[in-house]
Amino acid sequence: MKDKNVTEIKIRSKKQHMKKHINHVMRGVLLYNILILLVVVGDMIAKTVMVLVKQPAGAQQDAAVDALLKELLHSGSSSILAVLIGTAVLLLYFRRDHLLRPMFAAGKMPRAGRFIELLCFMMTAQVLFSLMAAGAEAAANQLGYSMMSSIETATKTSQTLSMVLYAGIFGPVVEEIIYRGFVMRSLQRYGKTFAILVSSAIFGLMHGNLLQGIFAFLVGLVFGYAAMEYSIYVSMVLHVMNNLLFGDMFTRLLKGMPESGQQLVYVLVIGGLCVAGCVLLVRHRKRIAAYFSRNNTSRKYYVYAFTAVWMLLFIAMEILTMTGGIERLT
Repeated sequence: MKDKNVTEIKIRSKKQHMKKHINHVMRGVLLYNILILLVVVGDMIAKTVMVLVKQPAGAQQDAAVDALLKELLHSGSSSILAVLIGTAVLLLYFRRDHLLRPMFAAGKMPRAGRFIELLCFMMTAQVLFSLMAAGAEAAANQLGYSMMSSIETATKTSQTLSMVLYAGIFGPVVEEIIYRGFVMRSLQRYGKTFAILVSSAIFGLMHGNLLQGIFAFLVGLVFGYAAMEYSIYVSMVLHVMNNLLFGDMFTRLLKGMPESGQQLVYVLVIGGLCVAGCVLLVRHRKRIAAYFSRNNTSRKYYVYAFTAVWMLLFIAMEILTMTGGIERLT
């Protein structure tokens, strides 16, 4: 009886310790996301006030404000500033966690063949997202709703140089530092599989967009594996390639072609990489399953993680944001 009580106390203590650590990590994630929002909104308010002060009241002022808001909508300047400030704050927040050395360790470089495999898996997720988006919109329409605004937000191309720099370079690099660096490395003590899966789930939820979140979770698994087994620099390269090369540049290239040419190039490039990814997934399914099984941890750890107070608060906030992308058809 005494041994049983001691065991129960140890289990309870381990649970409390883990939840305390998860709450610590999630407070950092929430702090980062709130800081980004405050900087972007603060910049918008400050610039709007400046226009209101400079322009006389009336139609001219209204036109100036409309022009400013349109400019800010396509500008990435405030977002670049926001993620840099957010990263600096998290460096201070996690300063006692001793994460910088494991985060930025050079690690081994993947062979060319393995890097191409990771690229194919990433593009398979891209095609799955396109199929899910079409299916989700059709299903939502049957219920009298539309998810088109969410789809457009996830697929729109950058209109300005600052937005290209943010969406294609600064955003991906900083997101790797946050989610494959601070978050994943913090969670690695509970096992590699746990760290990759949970950090990918947080990364997906962070987007506040249901469809984009599912896609982000899937590519997060690829980025997480790359960062865990090689280095964060490999996941950064993959993430930049996804956003800048296959997201922005590739879309711009297609727009300059006839419609028939667009379809042909899309099928050959994206479709080809997706098919290769599917073949590789089938061929290596046992090895992939063995990796995640070998490095997994107790299922109760997942329960502890997703029932921690700050995790629940983060999930609730992101789900609330997701609902804004679902609109009733008129």
